[in-house]
Amino acid sequence: MLRDAGLSEKTQERYYLGVRKVLPILLRSRDLVELDEKVADWVQQRWEKGDSQHQISDALCALHHFEPWLRGKLPLAWKLLGVWRKLESPNRAPPLVASIVHAWAMYALDHCNLEFAAMILLGFFALLRTGECLQVRPRDLLIGDSSGIVSLSETKSGLRHAAKEMVSFNDGITLEILKEVITLRKQQNLFHVPIWTRSAQCFRNEFAHHCSRFDLWKHKFRPYSLRRGGATALFQASGSMEGALLKGRWQSTRVAKIYLADGLSHLPSLTFSEKAQKMLQFWSPVNQL
Repeated sequence: MLRDAGLSEKTQERYYLGVRKVLPILLRSRDLVELDEKVADWVQQRWEKGDSQHQISDALCALHHFEPWLRGKLPLAWKLLGVWRKLESPNRAPPLVASIVHAWAMYALDHCNLEFAAMILLGFFALLRTGECLQVRPRDLLIGDSSGIVSLSETKSGLRHAAKEMVSFNDGITLEILKEVITLRKQQNLFHVPIWTRSAQCFRNEFAHHCSRFDLWKHKFRPYSLRRGGATALFQASGSMEGALLKGRWQSTRVAKIYLADGLSHLPSLTFSEKAQKMLQFWSPVNQL
């Protein structure tokens, strides 16, 4: 449907699930005032039961998507969600740093895990979201001697503007590993399928394995830490907030600035155990290449 053309498949799925939760309330309400009060009561109940904020947000956004005439007509429900957000500080993924990502990539290569090495390097140095990483195909990559470009399809902002997005990167190790990926996939006749051939859960499992192997559990890194870390590192290296925002393709400058400031605040506390230091030093590209 044209109505859904500007949404990714995952967003459509979330909205369909969200609207199912509040549809009975919509059908039982006699007018807008009663609807707002009942939806607000539902938000209160979900908060008391310990539901996630994003589930409530999805439901309210879904109502506006499928019933546009409701925009601005649920002030009480949205106000309660706003209070909820203020009470619960966001659990943002802490940023990774280049030394960890490079060491993980070297470790992955040594253990015949070329796919994982490619994913984490793309996520960090091209500032890709996890879902974007897992959809990159060899055909989407243009690799030169000193820089590379990845062409992205079906991104959030790309769908919104009906255009493909492209991101450049120039990390030498990333370029070399992606060259190997492209050569291998051509030989396997898999040039047009995603580099990551397993499930998203398998990627998360691999990520968790590397956190454990390098004794980095205490930092609570998550796959999105790649994108946040890459943006933080870019801002540190260039000193340009606008450059980081442009490459990261953030739609909200305010949100992006909060993310970068929060990312920088994590770096001073990034200390490593003796085991982690030994692992990072051993698997550093300087010692492996």
